[in-house]
Amino acid sequence: MSWTMPLATVAPEAISQELLSWIAYVQRGSVVLQLAVVIALPVLIERWRSRHPAPLRKHPNMQSLVGPLLMLLVGSAFSVLQFPGGLIRYFGLLWLGWNLFTPLKALLLHFNKEFPVEELESTFLKPMFVILATLSLIRLLGSLENLARIPIVNLFGVDLSLGKIYTAIVAVYLILTVASRPAAFLAWLSGKIFGVKEQNRKALELLFRYSVIGIGLLAVAYYVGINGNTFLAIAGGLSVGIGFGIKEIISNFISSIWLLFEGSVRPGEILMINGDPCTVRKLGLRATQLRRGRDGAELLIPNQTFFMQEAASYTAAETSRRDSVSVGAAYHHNPERVIALLEAVANEHAQVRQYPPPQAFVTDFADSSVNYQLRFWVSNPLISVSVGSDLRRAIWTRFEQEGISIPFPQRQVYPMQWPPNPQQSLKPTEETGPIQTPHPPEQGNNPNPHDR
Repeated sequence: MSWTMPLATVAPEAISQELLSWIAYVQRGSVVLQLAVVIALPVLIERWRSRHPAPLRKHPNMQSLVGPLLMLLVGSAFSVLQFPGGLIRYFGLLWLGWNLFTPLKALLLHFNKEFPVEELESTFLKPMFVILATLSLIRLLGSLENLARIPIVNLFGVDLSLGKIYTAIVAVYLILTVASRPAAFLAWLSGKIFGVKEQNRKALELLFRYSVIGIGLLAVAYYVGINGNTFLAIAGGLSVGIGFGIKEIISNFISSIWLLFEGSVRPGEILMINGDPCTVRKLGLRATQLRRGRDGAELLIPNQTFFMQEAASYTAAETSRRDSVSVGAAYHHNPERVIALLEAVANEHAQVRQYPPPQAFVTDFADSSVNYQLRFWVSNPLISVSVGSDLRRAIWTRFEQEGISIPFPQRQVYPMQWPPNPQQSLKPTEETGPIQTPHPPEQGNNPNPHDR
């Protein structure tokens, strides 16, 4: 026996009839005039604002309210002149409500600069405003109740009306948006009651969040009329998909839960990824988001990667990091003096930790120099490169002041003449340059091929 999921349009003519009634309303002369004013007024205001920006420059938060207030004033003037202006006032109120978010954000940030006003506005306030404005517009154009009863599709043997579909979409959006708040509260409550550690609360919060989302989606499905047998069929199909197509996603999800409970990778930690220090920004469902310190790039590392590859941490137990600077000095300088100077330079830097103290060592007797290495500790691993650069410049300046030379390889190049001049030697002298030889070289040493 095969199981199918019917999905068919039931009554498109009902929606067509409702839309035709809207068109008939919009085609009225008074409605057309008001819509023309509603469209033209924002365009004229924007043109005037671009040509005269100075009057409102001192009050940037209030300039967003000028257009809506002017539209409300025009709608009131229409009513005074015995012209229909209710539609103009309606869109003016919608415009005013939308633009009120700008001064409201400024007011909230004035009292609390850490308040997540941008997140609250984009994820909850503005979407809810759009939903309410859409419902009010539908009620203005026609009957909201009649539109909600119109059947649209047959899903899994259940007839779904337009009202149920709209309500389900809104409910799913709210569940996905608001689920993090009760999850965070439950994680905090578990920490207070059961003594769960801070590093494990993130894992509990993630589990609670997706539990709330799952329960909410089940509630929405039961609301629209989908029964339990349908869920069993969907679960059977998903099990096949997990086995063949999305096993990596499931693996990353389980890895994220494990990492959160273990606490080995958590937000704020600094990891060494491919030789670059990276700060963990967020541990997500599929991947971990990191910020690379070298260039500020955002990296997305799959969670299961931390179980298969090695990653060095600088903040798991201790946040400090040791780095080193290598330098060479000439052989005639006393090593004790050079070591003392290197350690003094490191101790004078504000970012170098005094404990463990910086130490300098003799590392090698090279061809032209005695090589030294200065080892030091910094509190923040991300600033070790800049601290090393500062120390190198300070060492160069201090060596110049103390008369300590840093040797470097030198090469002397002598001109060669072919065939060679027997009256000139290539051996230079300090005063006269090349030495003139009184006798030509022996024939056995003549490299001229013609004399062989």
